[in-house]
Amino acid sequence: MNTATLVRNIEREEELSVDEILNSSWFQPEVFKTLDYVKGFVGAKVIFQMLKLGVFDDLLAAGSLEEIAAKRSLDASLLRTVFEYLTVEGLLLKETRGDRVSFRLSDYGSRIKHYEGWFNILIGGYDNIFSNVGAMLQEGIAGYKRDGMWVGTGSCQISRYDTIPMTKAFIQSVKPDAKHIVDFGCGNALYLCALAKELDGIRAIGIEPDKNAYEAGLRKVAELGLQGQVSLVNVDALDYEITEKPDFILFGFVLQEIVSQIGRPAFVEYLSRLGRKFADSYLMVMEVDYDIDNREVMQSPMGRGYYNPYFLLHPFTNQLLLPKKEWDQIFAEAGFDIVRDEVTSPKADPSGFGICYVLKYRGLDS
Repeated sequence: MNTATLVRNIEREEELSVDEILNSSWFQPEVFKTLDYVKGFVGAKVIFQMLKLGVFDDLLAAGSLEEIAAKRSLDASLLRTVFEYLTVEGLLLKETRGDRVSFRLSDYGSRIKHYEGWFNILIGGYDNIFSNVGAMLQEGIAGYKRDGMWVGTGSCQISRYDTIPMTKAFIQSVKPDAKHIVDFGCGNALYLCALAKELDGIRAIGIEPDKNAYEAGLRKVAELGLQGQVSLVNVDALDYEITEKPDFILFGFVLQEIVSQIGRPAFVEYLSRLGRKFADSYLMVMEVDYDIDNREVMQSPMGRGYYNPYFLLHPFTNQLLLPKKEWDQIFAEAGFDIVRDEVTSPKADPSGFGICYVLKYRGLDS
């Protein structure tokens, strides 16, 4: 279709009468598609806020609407409206006995806490980014920041299902007697705490640049009584110097930030320098295969629901996603051999986009 034809078609649509639009084959399906976007926006925002307020925790404990409103100092009549909304969305069940109306969790609603991480990272962590895409297109990205505490918390919560089991399996298979690990970008430290609890004798240092995420991590370590095993440092990854030789150095979705910040040549040198200094240590890397042209995956529920917004947000937050083949090239250029190379469990993420490496430095001249 040439430009002139396209312009005529656009002009023709603008001249259509209301009856012609309503009787068209495309109007109603496109209304429903449009409302799906609105539904998702409202649902994600409301569910995230109810999780944040602790309302779902109270419902899990069989609290009534009135009890929850009193406990949380919430407006009971407005909370009733939220509960009606959540009932239509299938998270609550509404029961009427005479004049009394009560609400309880549906089966899905009773399990919503399992999926809290996705709400926390994308809604809590990146709401400010998604809400200001237009402004950033005009002004640049410098004035708009993600919420590092929610990003770190959500990422760690999601990792329970994919990268924590894989990290544990990698350590046990590659170096089962490992005693010391360093984790760059540890978020709220749930990741490290899980490893410390499940791998006997492991000591861990977590590096976290976001102060709020770091403080959340301190609370998590104290809550689990792991102060003797897990210590945290509030500093940027590029400013931290490892002083004690670790068995494993972990980079969970952090290298995408570093390569964007310093550029590829400096990034390759950064990795090579780390390898030379800790030649006996293993690097463990969790990253994402940037394969946005994989139509089958991108049109799947995981692709459209998670990876499409995930791929969108990264350039707006000064992060650089790369295809797997490019990560492979970078590691080779930096002097590393790939010891393990796997994708995360298809039960947690059927996309195959979650890539996980164990690397060992071989040197640049070998």
